Amino acid sequence: MARRCSLLLAVAAAFLATSFLCDPIIAQTKPSAAPVALAHVTTIDPRTGVLQADQTVVIEGTLIRLVGPSTSTKSPQNTRSIDCTGLFLIPGLWDMHVHLEFGDWFPRAKEISLPLFIANGVTGVRDMGSELETVQGWRTEIDAGQLVGPRIFTSGPMLDGPKPRFPSSIAISTPDDARRAVADFKRRGADFIKLQSLIPRDAVFAIADEAKKQHIPFEGHVPDSVRAREMSEAGMKSFEHLIGIFEGSSPAEDDFLKGSKTEARFLETYDPERAEKLATALAKNHTWQCPTLVWERGGNLIDVADFSKDIRAKYVPAAWKIETWKRFTDEITQGYGDDNLAVRKRFLEKELEVVRLLHKNGVPFLAGTDTPPGVYIFPGFSLHEELQRFVAAGFTPLEALQTATINPAEFFGIADRLGSIEAGKFADLVLLRANPLTDITNTQQIAAVIANGRYFSADDLQAVLAQVEVGARK
Repeated sequence: MARRCSLLLAVAAAFLATSFLCDPIIAQTKPSAAPVALAHVTTIDPRTGVLQADQTVVIEGTLIRLVGPSTSTKSPQNTRSIDCTGLFLIPGLWDMHVHLEFGDWFPRAKEISLPLFIANGVTGVRDMGSELETVQGWRTEIDAGQLVGPRIFTSGPMLDGPKPRFPSSIAISTPDDARRAVADFKRRGADFIKLQSLIPRDAVFAIADEAKKQHIPFEGHVPDSVRAREMSEAGMKSFEHLIGIFEGSSPAEDDFLKGSKTEARFLETYDPERAEKLATALAKNHTWQCPTLVWERGGNLIDVADFSKDIRAKYVPAAWKIETWKRFTDEITQGYGDDNLAVRKRFLEKELEVVRLLHKNGVPFLAGTDTPPGVYIFPGFSLHEELQRFVAAGFTPLEALQTATINPAEFFGIADRLGSIEAGKFADLVLLRANPLTDITNTQQIAAVIANGRYFSADDLQAVLAQVEVGARK
């Protein structure tokens, strides 16, 4: 990579730092006071999988200033050099389906979820339903360096039907309700609109139309009243949880629009030809998929899973486990109906097959976990499990890594600023002790995290975890 003179780099850095002051990806934490050089590190290109050994990556302020061979890259004076021999550097990870402030169902998320993301190398999240002003306030605190946490894109409350099932939701009964809600969230600074499942059909298309007029993306569940192909054609940017995919892959789709959805019925009526045609349409429309596979597995096996000895449980407040997760558990198990365990296990395998089919046809994917409403989904930790589920679905480790690095950057239209290790981009990075391209579980081998220029050593990360553990016991 060609190097520029120090003066030009400083000017460019100043320009970049001041150009994004009104952007959701502005500075998230106070950077290190002096430049930091990650010396003798192996960098990983998330687009190609190319490894560059013995590189030096210089971080100054919130930006990556230089990337080049350690033998020829000269760091600025007063640079703190860190020997990264044997370590691998990847872009910061994203969890593209989280809920940060879910009404009063997950108290103390500020002290639990936000630092757990950073401790696990998750430097960015897409918040799919929360209290808007609360999350915006947290984002301001993170920007000011007063709070440890990731970059946040948020929808604010979800739009749902006349009787919403969850907190942080707005009831939508009519097209007029829909248009008012979209315009209101745009005015209040939401980054996108999140749809839930129970919105009436005419109101769904009013949301789509108004979102286009307001120039704000709409994402989320394919509502029960609408076909997946219709939502894709209407411009819905992402589908969550594979909702609409099995319906659209079945000759019983019209019946599913009326209700009576069960996993047994999805399996019985699945039509590979219809699935192939739907995949082709989604790829053509570039409709992203965030399948939340770790949550799908957890929900389907919740009645036979035992997390009582899971070491991660120490980071979770008792209220989450005793009250809210129990509420979700009861709802999930009641929803099983006649779907016995054998059926649910077969459905989980079918989901992986469908993800593989969509991927083969060029449908783009994002990694997301639905933390913490996903029962036994742990903020930060479970994102690594999600990457493993993608590999189980047939993705290469590189393709799985892309769902949490360069793909989110491209989804948000910020690949010129995030998602890869290049000079001029924001310094969101994760140092690993082993190569994730040989084994995706190595994303858990975290040696350090850089969150927008702020360096968290292994000791720093342990201190963050210890603080969360103490907070969870309060």
